[in-house]
Amino acid sequence: MKAIVLSTPRSGLDDVGLAELPVPRPGPGEVRLRVAAVSVNPVDWKLAVDHKPEWTYPHVLGLDAAGVIDAVGPDVADWRSGDRAVVHNNLWKPGVFAEYCLAPAHVVSRLPEGVSFTDAAAVPCAGYTAYQALFRKARLEAGDVILVQGANGGVGGFATQFAHQAGARVIALTRPEHFAAVRRFGADIVLDYRDPDLLAKVKAETEGGYGVDVMLEVANPGDARTSLAFVRYNGHLVSVDPLPVMTDVPSYTYAASIHEVALGGAYNAGHLPTQRDFARIGDELMARLAGGKLDPMVEEIVALEDIPEALRRLRRREVTGKIVARVAPDS
Repeated sequence: MKAIVLSTPRSGLDDVGLAELPVPRPGPGEVRLRVAAVSVNPVDWKLAVDHKPEWTYPHVLGLDAAGVIDAVGPDVADWRSGDRAVVHNNLWKPGVFAEYCLAPAHVVSRLPEGVSFTDAAAVPCAGYTAYQALFRKARLEAGDVILVQGANGGVGGFATQFAHQAGARVIALTRPEHFAAVRRFGADIVLDYRDPDLLAKVKAETEGGYGVDVMLEVANPGDARTSLAFVRYNGHLVSVDPLPVMTDVPSYTYAASIHEVALGGAYNAGHLPTQRDFARIGDELMARLAGGKLDPMVEEIVALEDIPEALRRLRRREVTGKIVARVAPDS
């Protein structure tokens, strides 16, 4: 099979390339997916730079895939050959940028008829992160005010859509050229994150000027006080890994709840309840796609062999929305 790989432990982002590998066989509790489409995420280029010691080489990159199950391993009861599926896979194992991939059966979600593989593949990493941040961590409710960093990106764009649909008031941060798109996602207020008066403008949109109930942080500021300044007392700061530094945060100042979101950690920790929750989140988001209630934000569709250049563009921050690579015909 064709796959996008790192050839050796010394390989870097510039060495990522196409290779021919044997088709893997599913083991106990695993399914094999005949891959139709994969999503290219920032974490993929980061892993190409920062290898995991558990990897064997050549290592296949990639975490998000949609396709059709064509084989199941022992002890798999709920899946059969021919089922349409989508998965956010284990970054400590061989990835999904290939014509075939393996996945633990308990993390796989069903793909409804009528939802394209291309749209489905765009969702897991960014969509599951946003969903977990808002509803598993911060417990966002109708009427809450949420500040979303990077609202034009994958995580931020999905978070804006989810928060709007949940009845929250959304303050979105992005560049002016993305204002219109972010408003279409459901943002109530859109501000330039570089505005020198940003803090005052955000607080002016909150009751009593106290600050937002929830802030979703996708770009680490270093010092946690930079983000906590936007959050009301007893509010929530949700950070996509890594967490900001709390060293200089004075006691009795914010009393904020600090949440880390790191999907891959559930695999490394071996925490099966969280892993199984990926399948539930995926089922929910695939249902939203099927119902026309979720924009997958696919901005560009490329071929499998184009993934290395897409990874380099992501590192250079030249991408908004989602890049999806089509591996097989979307039919």
